[in-house]
Amino acid sequence: MAAGAIRFALLLLAWSGITGGADLALGALSAAAAACCSLVLSPPGALRPSAPALALLVLRFPWQALRAGMDVARLALDPRRAPTPGEITWTPRLPPGPARDAFLAYASLLPGTLPAGEAADGSVIIHALTTDPAIADAMTAEEARFARAIGADA
Repeated sequence: MAAGAIRFALLLLAWSGITGGADLALGALSAAAAACCSLVLSPPGALRPSAPALALLVLRFPWQALRAGMDVARLALDPRRAPTPGEITWTPRLPPGPARDAFLAYASLLPGTLPAGEAADGSVIIHALTTDPAIADAMTAEEARFARAIGADA
C-alpha cells in the first residue's frame, strides 16, 4: 500500500509541475490510474532504498565522472602514458537480475570503463583503457556503494 501511495504522490507532483497546479482533480484521477497500472505492471520489490546513501551516490557521481574524465584525457594526451586498452574480468557481488543490470548501466556512464558482457563463468567483462587490476577493485567498491543506496546490501 505504501508503494502505491508513494507512486501516486510522485505522479501527482509531476502533474502539478507540468501543469503548474491547474486542474488537480483531473491530475489526482490520472495519478491514481497511473499508480494502479504501475503496481500491476511493476509490483514493488523487496529492495528498500536508503535515502542518505542514494543522495551520496547521486552527489558523488558528477565529481567521480569529472575525475575519471580527466584521467582519461591525461591518458590519451600524455605521450608518456599510452593507453593499453583491454578487457578485465570482474566478479560482481549482486546476483543476476534487475539490481545488477541497473548497476552495470550506472557503471557504463563512468569514463574509462564499459561493461561489455558476461563471461561463461558469470563474471562480467569490463572493457577499459588500461588493464590495471585496480579497476576491478574500484568496480567492487562502486558496486557496494550502489547496493547500499538501493537497499540490496543485506
